[in-house]
Amino acid sequence: MIKKTLLCLAVFTFSTISFAESPPVPAENTQLKSIGSVRVSMQRMLRSTDGRYFLDLYAGIWNPHGVLKDLAENKSIAFKGSQKGDQLKLKSVSVDSMDGAAATYELSGKLDANTGLMTAELLSSDSDDKAAIHFEPAFKAVDKPVIVFKFYGAEGEGQPYGKALKRVDIVNKSNNMVMQSLSGFTAYAGSIGFLDINFDGYYDVVLADVSANRKVEDKRFIYWMYNPKTKLFQRSSQLENITGFPALHGDRQQIDFGNGQRYQVTNGLLNKIAE
Repeated sequence: MIKKTLLCLAVFTFSTISFAESPPVPAENTQLKSIGSVRVSMQRMLRSTDGRYFLDLYAGIWNPHGVLKDLAENKSIAFKGSQKGDQLKLKSVSVDSMDGAAATYELSGKLDANTGLMTAELLSSDSDDKAAIHFEPAFKAVDKPVIVFKFYGAEGEGQPYGKALKRVDIVNKSNNMVMQSLSGFTAYAGSIGFLDINFDGYYDVVLADVSANRKVEDKRFIYWMYNPKTKLFQRSSQLENITGFPALHGDRQQIDFGNGQRYQVTNGLLNKIAE
């Protein structure tokens, strides 16, 4: 039974001020320095144009991986592999052991990082035939910005894990201009998440909160949601009240925060799924 839940006395709606508000931003810290080697973990949710396959893909990193769901046969295949430029070559692995020797499928293709379009081939060890698959973004958006990040923070013994993010500049890739600076937080500097939390087609920024002696293991996160109306990222205090990393299941439009905290997104509402 699905029970509608009011999240922190606010309705979970897409691309609205009630979903993400902008809190007062403190004065800029002039002592911040550029922080390098921050991994951007970008989850792409792609659907084949014939509707049969759904692909959760993490690419643009040293160990590209993902899960391909065959909706017609109701099965999932986990992949990992390599990437050179826009070319991906992935092999299926055992979900339990992540053992490459268990590979029975190969998925290779060309990914356009800007549009999210991907032309791929799926090869099974059970057949010599290659299935041509054309992927597109599962959730389409109009006028979606193409951006890159610049990271700033502080380093030293007084910082969590030796260094911490304090500011993230959102840079428009087309003109190299800063669209917005996100600040007012202390976050883990090893990586950030860049994923479509609310399935509206626009990517949102997720940071691991390490302020107030919090650790990454505490699974407390800071959410900056993109609002296409204002073309700005807005911080969501509603989502920050939920403990746990948001594992997205785009084929079902569900969010799993762990510990039985699963939500169904339906018509712009967040509905808690009873265990």
